[in-house]
Amino acid sequence: MVQLQPTMQWRKHLVRSQRSRLRSGRIAPLLRHLSQQYVTPLRRQFFFSFGVIGSVMPLMSVFLWKEGGFGFFQIGLATALANVPMLVSPGLITLLADRRFDSRRILAVSFLVSGIVLSLMYLIPTLWIRMVLFLFHGLAFVAMLPLQDGFYFTYAEKQRQLGNIVGPYPTVRVWGTVGFIVPSVLMYFLLRDGASTSRILLCAIGFAFASLINSFTLPSLKPQKGTKKTGVTEVEEEVGASFVERKKVEERTMLPTTQALRTLFSPQARFLCLGLALSYMAAVAYYSFISIYFREVIGIADQHIGLVINIGVVLEVVFTLFMPRLQSLLRLKGIMMVGLAFMALRMILLAAFPSVWTAVLTQLGHGMEVLALFIAPVMFLDRLAGDQFRNSIQGVFTMAVGGVARIVGAIAAGFVATIGLQYLLGYAAALALTALFVIVFKFKTIPAPIEEVLAEVTPP
Repeated sequence: MVQLQPTMQWRKHLVRSQRSRLRSGRIAPLLRHLSQQYVTPLRRQFFFSFGVIGSVMPLMSVFLWKEGGFGFFQIGLATALANVPMLVSPGLITLLADRRFDSRRILAVSFLVSGIVLSLMYLIPTLWIRMVLFLFHGLAFVAMLPLQDGFYFTYAEKQRQLGNIVGPYPTVRVWGTVGFIVPSVLMYFLLRDGASTSRILLCAIGFAFASLINSFTLPSLKPQKGTKKTGVTEVEEEVGASFVERKKVEERTMLPTTQALRTLFSPQARFLCLGLALSYMAAVAYYSFISIYFREVIGIADQHIGLVINIGVVLEVVFTLFMPRLQSLLRLKGIMMVGLAFMALRMILLAAFPSVWTAVLTQLGHGMEVLALFIAPVMFLDRLAGDQFRNSIQGVFTMAVGGVARIVGAIAAGFVATIGLQYLLGYAAALALTALFVIVFKFKTIPAPIEEVLAEVTPP
C-alpha cells in the first residue's frame, strides 16, 4: 500500500491544525470518557486472554517430559502440532471480522470452546487424548490474539476518523503482560507441595471463562453516528482527499485476506517478515525447552521455574509502559534491533554459563525482546493496513509467518535438543543473530501514519 510521505511544510501545517483542536478544549474530556467506557474492557480482555497463555506455556514442556514421558524430539513435534492451528484459524477468523461479523461474538464463541476443551483436558488424564484436545484448544484460541490486536486498531482508527484520540497500543497491550504474570504466582502455591503439573490447567480454565464473560463488555465497532461516509478525515482532506479516496476504492475490490497477503510480501514488508520468521524460530526453540533447561541443567525446582521466568515478564511491564518514549528515541526499527541483539546475547550466556544467577540476570532484558518480537511488528503491520483488512493483516501474518516459522522451528529445535540442550541454545542464538542482520541491513522502516507524525513534531 502506498504511504503518504510527510514533508516539512506538511508537518508544520498539521501541527498548526492539531494545536487549534487542542485549544478548542474538546479532546481531553472525550479522551477521558473513551478511556473509562471503552478502553478499560479491552485492557481486561488482554489481561484475561494472556492469563490463559501464562497458565499453560511456562510448564508445558515439563508436563510433557515429566508426566508424559516425552523425549526431546517428541516435545518438539508436540509443540509443532500445537502450532498447526496457526495455519488455519487466524486468517479465517480475522477475515470474518473484516467481513463485518461482530468481533465480540467471535471472541465469545472461541473462548467458550477454549474453556470447555481445557476443562476436558483436566478431567481426562490420558495423555494422547489431552494432546488431541490441546489441538482443538489451539484452533479456538490461537486466532484470538491477532483478532484482539485487530480489534484495538480498528477501534482506534474509527475514533481517529471521528477526530478523537485513543491511547497508544502499548498502554493497552501491557495488560496482557500483567495477565501473563498472575498464573505463575498462583502456580507457585498450587505446585509447591509436589502436586501434578496438570494443575496448570485449572488456571487456564478460569482465565478462559473470564475472557468469555468480558467479551460482552467490549465496545461495538459498527459505524457511529457522525462518521463521514467516505471515511476521509479532516486531516486527510487537508493533504489530499482524492488520493485517499482512490486508495479506499481500490482496496474494496479485493478480498481482505488477499490484500493482507499481498501487502505482507510487498517490498515494504518482505524483509520484516523474513527477519521475524527467523526470530520466531529462535523463540520457539528457546521457550519450548527453557523450562527443562532450568530444571535439568541448572537445577531450579518446578514451583520456582515460573517465578524465575516472570522476573523478566514483570520488567516487561516497565518496558511496555515506556515504549512510547523508547520509540521516540530509537524508532520501532531501533527497538527491534536492540531486542534481537539481547535475544541472541541471552541464549549465548545461558549456554556458556548455566547457573541460577545467569537464569535470573538474563531476564532483565526480556522486555526489549518482547517489544521487538510481539509489539513493534504489530504496530508496523497496522501502518500497512487499510480499513478493509485491518484485522486480516494481523491474522494472515500470524498464519503465514508466525505459524510456519513456529512449526518448522519446533521440529528443528526438537532434533537439535536430542544432541544437547546447550547446543540448542547456540542454534537459537545463531537464528537470532541472522534475524538481526536481516532487520539491520535489509529492512527499510515503514513510514508512520499521520497521528504518529503529529506526536513526533508536536511539543508536549
